[in-house]
Amino acid sequence: MKFFIRTLYGKISIIFLLLVIIFGTIEVIVSVKSSINYVCEASQKLNYSLAQNIEDVCKPFLKDSVTHSSIRENMAHLRMINPHLDVYFLDEQGHILTYYNGSRPIYRNPINIIPIQRYIQENSYDLLPIFGDDPISSNRHKVFSAAKMSYGDDLKPGYVYVTIASARYELASEGILDSYILSTSAIVLIIILLFTAGTGLVLFFLMTKRLHRMTGIVHKFKQGKYKQRIPIKSEDEVGELAIAFNNMADTIEKNLMDLKKNDDLRRELIANISHDLRSPLSSIQGYIETILMKEKNLSNDDRKNYLETILKNVINLNRLVHELFELSKLDAMETKPVLESFSITELTQDVVLKFKPKAEEKKIDLISKIPLKIPFVYADIGMIERVLSNLIDNALRYTSEKGKIKIDIRTEDSDVIVSVADSGKGIPPKELPYIFDRFYKVDKSRAPSNSGSGLGLAIAKKMINAHDSDILVKSDIDSGTEFSFSLKQYQQDDDKNKESI
Repeated sequence: MKFFIRTLYGKISIIFLLLVIIFGTIEVIVSVKSSINYVCEASQKLNYSLAQNIEDVCKPFLKDSVTHSSIRENMAHLRMINPHLDVYFLDEQGHILTYYNGSRPIYRNPINIIPIQRYIQENSYDLLPIFGDDPISSNRHKVFSAAKMSYGDDLKPGYVYVTIASARYELASEGILDSYILSTSAIVLIIILLFTAGTGLVLFFLMTKRLHRMTGIVHKFKQGKYKQRIPIKSEDEVGELAIAFNNMADTIEKNLMDLKKNDDLRRELIANISHDLRSPLSSIQGYIETILMKEKNLSNDDRKNYLETILKNVINLNRLVHELFELSKLDAMETKPVLESFSITELTQDVVLKFKPKAEEKKIDLISKIPLKIPFVYADIGMIERVLSNLIDNALRYTSEKGKIKIDIRTEDSDVIVSVADSGKGIPPKELPYIFDRFYKVDKSRAPSNSGSGLGLAIAKKMINAHDSDILVKSDIDSGTEFSFSLKQYQQDDDKNKESI
């Protein structure tokens, strides 16, 4: 029982049954009261002129005395016909002058005349039922008939007051509780309440059954079955909850996959760092040990070559550590672009000139195709220079001798598009999604030892992302690869916005 009460179905069912019982009870009470009032109204309307008729019959005798023997005989005859009629003769203040009620004792005297005055006024027929005091009870009220009268030699004003039934409750017991209509209505009401309760419980069960299924799927999801989803069968609140859960499950599953991917990348990162650090460190250690072992027999030329090799490895280590530090700052968004207007044409030409000697050494044709009228761009000049350097350096590493590298700049709407295309071997389609991952190297088995740290493209992408742009890549096997990115053209408002910030 406790488990049932703790469930949502149990709580809804109990609340529903209580509401059915409460409203059913209210309906019964209202129906009984309405039925009693209806019977009282009908009885009062049927006897609406009864008191007036009694006053007309007794009028000749009221001039002498309200206790005249002829009045008593008439009242006795009237009670023989209807023993539920009690007749009272009242003065103007409601005090009982005489009465005919079967000699039952009087508990209320005087009688409240306000209901009587309402009854004898014009149009009182539409106000029925009107209830007045019951003289034989200290607190009971009943329907009545009333009329004005005059009594005594001086014709004092008073009232004829006739109770139509012994009490409202007797009317109820005799006229309503034994009524076929009331009993039938009660049976129909009970059937309706039972049917409503049964139907409601079934419907609540069907509704909560969907929640039970959802709970089961959530438990399975909790146990690690991340493919579990709730089928959407409706557009109500439960359906919206299912949609919300499915969206949340998709997000969690994606995040878990990203975490797994990041964990794999972390392991690969550690392995790559260990490899990239171990090789130069081993080389440095070896050369230093050689210098120390052959210090007396080492010629100046050999010593110089060893030291130059050590320096070269130290420079590579320093570059690797600097790139890792730079990439970590970009990941944490600690490095933000300092925007300014500059000529992308001049910057590109300077970067191309910087790589010209290296290109000529590898017999690679480094071509820059730059139109004369290219607008200024609004970006961080240092970051863009680094991006161009990384892209050209990457192209030089993977382009064979007598190959070509072309740098192209063009305008498109309000942007300036910069692209770096090479004639290298190209990147396999399955490798394209990963080329911007840190330490990722295409064709690792054939990559030369001087192919770089694998951080250049990752840094370039982060820097372009910081400008609310992205690097796009297109590649065909044996046809080459093209990297491109867009920069915002400089507008006069850009400096104003920068000042306001």
